Amino acid sequence: MQNLLPLSARFRHIVVARGARWRRTPLDCASPERVTERVAEAPRSEPGESQLFCQWLFEKVGLDARAYRPETMLRRLPACLRELRVRTLAQARRELELEPGLCGVAVSTILIGVTTFFRDPAVFATLRHQLPIVAGHRNGVQVWSIGCSGGEELYSVALLLAELDMLEGSYLLGTDCRPDAIECAKNATYDAMSIKNVPASFRQRYFTEESQRWRLRQAIAAATRWRTESILAAHQPGIWDLILCRNTTMYMATEATIELWERFENSLRVGGLLVLGKAERPLGSKRLLALSPCVYRKVRV
Repeated sequence: MQNLLPLSARFRHIVVARGARWRRTPLDCASPERVTERVAEAPRSEPGESQLFCQWLFEKVGLDARAYRPETMLRRLPACLRELRVRTLAQARRELELEPGLCGVAVSTILIGVTTFFRDPAVFATLRHQLPIVAGHRNGVQVWSIGCSGGEELYSVALLLAELDMLEGSYLLGTDCRPDAIECAKNATYDAMSIKNVPASFRQRYFTEESQRWRLRQAIAAATRWRTESILAAHQPGIWDLILCRNTTMYMATEATIELWERFENSLRVGGLLVLGKAERPLGSKRLLALSPCVYRKVRV
């Protein structure tokens, strides 16, 4: 999961007044428009009350709040209340009980991540060099992006594979615990900020412009698969050549990440690559060797 930002920076909503309540319908991904209505900054609540609310909310969408750093969740609660247009946690809970469909939106304001195509270009330069080595004599590679957000990262790998004439025969899977993020990825349409690092030649070959937004061509979008799934429950069968899990574990409790490192190691082929964020390290890992900043290779069974 990547840097946090308000949900309204990635979604445009229809806002319909209904007395003291509001309904929001997400229309598209990464739209620059912002809702202009404001509510007062949420008042402070007792830490115990805030943690109980987070636990209740996460359970509503099948997540375990204990796996995430409390300070991260508590810091994002005011944004959650603003998105729901309420002033207190009690009001938020009533709103969510009346309209359970908003629970996913509320969780997204706490866990929401943002990324761009080819974020950290040096990482993708390494991958462009390593992907043919990882594939060896096989046709294509198996790629899994965990906490895929709006899909920009997995699509970046797909573009590299297309350039290397390796896309056909590859299997690319993106998973995220937030249904709205998966819908963004499936839509495959992005604003100018999201594609700022895409080389001009790639933009011409692989995107079409639609009303100041950029849509990936079908040949690229069709090569990917997407699934709503929590990182804690993620267990995909098969052996992967490349796993990307960038800027996600840094927001999780240490106890939760220990099991993840072992799971990632077990899911990789020998010689396969794990890509993490700049602030993340696979602490305690015995089978991963740093290949370059953020990129690790599995060196033995």
